[in-house]
Amino acid sequence: MYILPVFSIGVAVAWYAIYSIQLLRLKDPSRLQRLLAVILLWWGIATLKDLIVYIPGVDVNSLLRHILFLDGSGAVSFAMLLMEVTTPGWITPRRAIIISLPFLPFLLCYNFIQQPWFDLVYNIFFVVYALTAVGVAIVQGRKYARDIRNTYSDLTDVDISWMWTIVVLFALSELIWWAVSISNDAVGDTIYYFCSIACWHFVMVGINRMRATRLLYTIEQPEVETPNSQHKYTSVLTGRLEALMDERQLYLNPDLTMADLVKALGTNRTYLSDYLSGTLHTTFYDYVNQLRIERKAIPMIESTSMNYTFEYVAEQSGFKSITTFRRAFKKFTGLLPSEYQQQHLN
Repeated sequence: MYILPVFSIGVAVAWYAIYSIQLLRLKDPSRLQRLLAVILLWWGIATLKDLIVYIPGVDVNSLLRHILFLDGSGAVSFAMLLMEVTTPGWITPRRAIIISLPFLPFLLCYNFIQQPWFDLVYNIFFVVYALTAVGVAIVQGRKYARDIRNTYSDLTDVDISWMWTIVVLFALSELIWWAVSISNDAVGDTIYYFCSIACWHFVMVGINRMRATRLLYTIEQPEVETPNSQHKYTSVLTGRLEALMDERQLYLNPDLTMADLVKALGTNRTYLSDYLSGTLHTTFYDYVNQLRIERKAIPMIESTSMNYTFEYVAEQSGFKSITTFRRAFKKFTGLLPSEYQQQHLN
C-alpha cells in the first residue's frame, strides 16, 4: 500500500537534489537560476520529511497536521519566484525574510492551538497569501512586459508569458495537495509529487531559456522643460530616427536595444521613448519589428528570382526565432508569411 507513495517521494527528492546541484554548479548562473537552486533544495528537504508518515507505528493523524502547516509555507517559495521573474533583482535576503514573516505566527502557534477554527483561519490565510502573490505578480508582470517592449527588439529569451501557465499548473497542484492532505490517499500522494516535479521542471525550462535581465537603466536627465520643450524636442527627432534606421539598417541587428538606438541618435532615452509612444504610437519592440517586416522580409518574400526559406528570411530580417518572425509578420500584415507569399503569387 505504501510502496507507491514512498517510491514517488524518493523520485521527487532525487529530482530536486539533482537539479538543484546542477543549477548551483553552473559556471555563471543568473539570479533566477541561483534562486531556483535554493528553492529546489528546500522542496527536496520538505518532500523528504513526508517519509515519516509511512514509518510503521507513527501517529499519522497528528503528523499530517504538522505537515499541513509546514507545507503551507511553501507558498513563500512560489511568491519569491514570481517576484524575481516579474521584477528582476527584487528578491534580497531581507525581502525574502519579510515575505516569509506572515507564516511565522502560525508556525509558532499551531502546536499549542489545536482547534478546528485555527486550522480554518490558516487555510483562509494560505489562500489569501497565494492570491495576493499572484495579484502582485500580474501587476508587476504587465509593467515588466511594457518595459521589455521599450528596451529590447527581440523578446525570445526575456519574455515571461510562460509564467502564467506555471501559475495555473501550480494552482492545480496545490488543489491536489489540499485534497490529499484531507483524504490521506496514497494514490493522490503519488499524483501530487509527480505534478510538483512537472511544475518545477517547466519553471526550470523557462528560467534556463531566459538571459540575465535587469531593467534598471540610467536615464539621462532631460533638459529643463518649458511648455513647448517636449514639442520642440519631438520635432527635432522627427525624421532623424527614420533616416538613421534607413541609412544604417540598425533594425537588422537581432540584439538591437533601446540603449543602442539612443546612443546612435545622440539623444535621451526619455525623449526617444516619448517620441515612439506619443508621436509614432508604438513601442520600441513593435517599431523595430515593423521595419524588419516592411524593409527586409516582405521584399525577400515577394522576390520571384530567389526561392528563400522562411527561416532564412527571418534570420536575414533580424529575427532570432522563426516563431517570433511569424507572430510579427501576422501582426503587421494580417497574414502568415506562407499566406502572404501565396497571395502575392496569385
